[in-house]
Amino acid sequence: MDAISHTWHAAMTAMGNAHPALLFVALALLPLIGVPASPLIIAAGVRLGTGAGFALVVAALLCDFSLGYWLARRWMRAPLTRWLAGRGHAVPALAPADEAQFILLFRITPGIPLSVQNYVLGLAGVDFTRYLLVSLPVQAVYALAFVWFGNSLTKSGTWRWVVALATILAVGIAVKLVRKGLTKKPGNLPGSFDRGPVGSDGAPMRH
Repeated sequence: MDAISHTWHAAMTAMGNAHPALLFVALALLPLIGVPASPLIIAAGVRLGTGAGFALVVAALLCDFSLGYWLARRWMRAPLTRWLAGRGHAVPALAPADEAQFILLFRITPGIPLSVQNYVLGLAGVDFTRYLLVSLPVQAVYALAFVWFGNSLTKSGTWRWVVALATILAVGIAVKLVRKGLTKKPGNLPGSFDRGPVGSDGAPMRH
């Protein structure tokens, strides 16, 4: 128990002393290689508080989303397409009218790493402006809850982090209800990211 407490206090001290620029770079780049973003977002709340931490996180996520999109859209398209094909996934083929809803559903689908979300949406070739306008507000809701939780860890009083955890849980439930409502309607996942047939180049096969 003492070891756990010591580790916890050491982690809190490290997060509290981290330079904001380091947190920004870490959050902008590390999720691109599969590092979970949540601990970094919590660290921003510990280090900077709710307001400044949230601003830093949103700016870093903007960079992360942009880099992930263009890496997949241009510079790493071929290897990422092969990577998806090797796992039986087809690159989504979307009509412009379906893009916003697909982006929203993909962003709120649980279990998909942030890097995979960015890369698949980039490979799908969705409009970049639409991609940011839908993605950022969705992730900002999550970010605010986790930044608030991080900030609550620096305050005295158990009730603060209990309320923060309850907020994270409420956000998760709300997102689940929204997704359930959207996916009830037929045709809401055109060109969905599923294990459909793919060609040898990883492109979706059309019938």
